[in-house]
Amino acid sequence: MRKTMGWMVGAPLLLTAGMACAAGFDCGKASNAVEKAICASPKVSALDGQLGEAFRTALKNHPDKSIALKLDQLHWLADRDAAIADFLRDNPGKPLAATVGQYPARIDFLHGLDAKAPEPLDAVQGALSHLPAGSSDVLADLGKAGLPVTVATDVPLDDAKAFPFEPDAGMRKALGALDASSGYRQLAGMPVSSLFSVGGTAHCWTEAPFRIEGKKAIAVVVPSAWDGDCMTMHGMARIGDDIVATVLTNPSADEMNLETSRWDGGKFGPDAQLTLRFDHALSPLGSACAPKQSPCDDFTTAAMAAVARYDRSPVPGTLDRSLKGAAKTDFDAMAAAARAPSGIVPKGGSATYADLPDFGAGFADGEMAGYGPEASLFPIDFRGETLLGVIGHGHVGWRINDDWLISAWRLTGGKLEPVASVYVKVKRGSLLLSAVVPPPPPEAR
Repeated sequence: MRKTMGWMVGAPLLLTAGMACAAGFDCGKASNAVEKAICASPKVSALDGQLGEAFRTALKNHPDKSIALKLDQLHWLADRDAAIADFLRDNPGKPLAATVGQYPARIDFLHGLDAKAPEPLDAVQGALSHLPAGSSDVLADLGKAGLPVTVATDVPLDDAKAFPFEPDAGMRKALGALDASSGYRQLAGMPVSSLFSVGGTAHCWTEAPFRIEGKKAIAVVVPSAWDGDCMTMHGMARIGDDIVATVLTNPSADEMNLETSRWDGGKFGPDAQLTLRFDHALSPLGSACAPKQSPCDDFTTAAMAAVARYDRSPVPGTLDRSLKGAAKTDFDAMAAAARAPSGIVPKGGSATYADLPDFGAGFADGEMAGYGPEASLFPIDFRGETLLGVIGHGHVGWRINDDWLISAWRLTGGKLEPVASVYVKVKRGSLLLSAVVPPPPPEAR
């Protein structure tokens, strides 16, 4: 179940909230902007129906995995809702695009629960019971657990003259294009390797694989898994007796994707992909209250209750509640000040993000501690006062993580001033499910 360090979101609540949408829903009862947008798009509505059928089939075929399936579906629904809410914010008045929400990928995953993994991914999938909670590299962690998996070492190469092989024409060309972040892969007895470069703010890869014949390096065709993708981790490994080129992605705390291409002695074969889905935990990294570094455990309690709810449905309105009288008047004034041109709420398309106030405590140093344009406002009660709450993911420029930032503000003399804040880590937990899925096309990596 979804656990936190001192904080737990109960399983019964998780397995009931939102499940009407898990298998399709009655559009006559659509209750929020996300559901209404789905119903207004025939293509997306049809995909939602297909998803519902795939989910029901998965529950029927895998009764032993029903708890994991329902929990994982809730995680996926939260991501879908956030993606749709972002689209609606950035494209006001436009119909929902069928590509938003990653429906086909989810349907493929549910269907893939019944698929047989090809070699050598079958060995990886069969060993997943040994995978530790919180894993970010399935092959490295299975190797540490004593399974027959060995990951090749990346050897830095700053000078083409230091390349330890005699290059053919293709490899000489690749060596001539070395940049500051280049290297090759080394594993004892491995008959194939690759010269690689990786760089740029998007961490993009260039690969030049080669056969090893004695001291010679002979260029071979690049596997499609390595076809110019970014924000991934490339590698090579021996799984049992097989050598594979690998691409590892960790798009969220809930998911890891391992793509492999098997070496057949002369070339790399077709790609295969294993998707792993995980539970996750919410854990407060630190908190602070005004003035400077004041104790703030009581705000942590209030913030974690809000984060636990918002994590299940991270869209505007989730934390809203009815206010009356002076509380409503004060909150509306705070919200208006936050949304003003000089306010604290980040504006869509802006390259500058508001920061989580830490009052000098430094508890979020080294973390992504800037609010992004998806941040939401809501009322939060703290020490007998209704304040303006702000919640959103951590950002640095265009980069975004899974963590939650939450802060409280009050209006004093017509200006907003920070009162308290918490940084909440979202940590990968135990493995829930794995499935063989079609690998993405190169342009979609």
